[in-house]
Amino acid sequence: MSWITVLSNEPGDVPGALKDVEIWRHEMRRLGWVAPAAPALVVLVAVAGALLANGNGAGRSQLSGVLLTGLEALLPLAVTLAAASVVAVGRVRELHLSLPTRYAVVLGRRLALLGGATTAVAVVFTVAVWSAGFWYGPTPLLSPLLWAPSTVWLTSLAVLVGLASRSLLLATTVPAGVWLGQQLFTPAFTDHDWLRPFYLFPVTRLDAYPGWVVDRLLLAAVTVPLAVGAAVLLCQPERMLTEEEV
Repeated sequence: MSWITVLSNEPGDVPGALKDVEIWRHEMRRLGWVAPAAPALVVLVAVAGALLANGNGAGRSQLSGVLLTGLEALLPLAVTLAAASVVAVGRVRELHLSLPTRYAVVLGRRLALLGGATTAVAVVFTVAVWSAGFWYGPTPLLSPLLWAPSTVWLTSLAVLVGLASRSLLLATTVPAGVWLGQQLFTPAFTDHDWLRPFYLFPVTRLDAYPGWVVDRLLLAAVTVPLAVGAAVLLCQPERMLTEEEV
């Protein structure tokens, strides 16, 4: 089956279920290995940091803090940068202007694959840390709130900026700047209650203050207008072309 047939979603001799599998396999190949590898790389960095801290005599609570930082802080940033690259450097986007399948659908599939890889890595990492007795954070049942809202919010911001600017530089620097700014100016979020729902590190930096669960849910809800904005931009065909192509 040619990749043009897959993109066009034209009915052929391939059964529906097999065709769906081929479509997702094609999107996996187009996505490449670098983007889905980002969550796994974060886990390796967190484990390496914990091993280094252990070698310097850190206690179990300190080691837990290093591991949870990888989950809460590093994972969202790495996935966001990977998603920005998927949006900003997508190839043959202009081809979708002549095909029945919209680019928004294709982009959604690729981001879904990245999200699936992120979820799998985060769950396995959480179970491993808890099983090893290094989970000193909130109950593991709430562990998705450590990384999922931040990841979705930052990724939506990166996608929106990438589509609006058609620039990989802006799509990566804007969310990275937000991430870094929150790391540097934590007191601004602790001193102003209305800013707390937008804070990305409530567990590792603010010790899971009372009400942090509600704030994480609010952060996830704030993703909706960003996603709507990205969807609106995807409805504009010229957004699929770079300035040179226009």
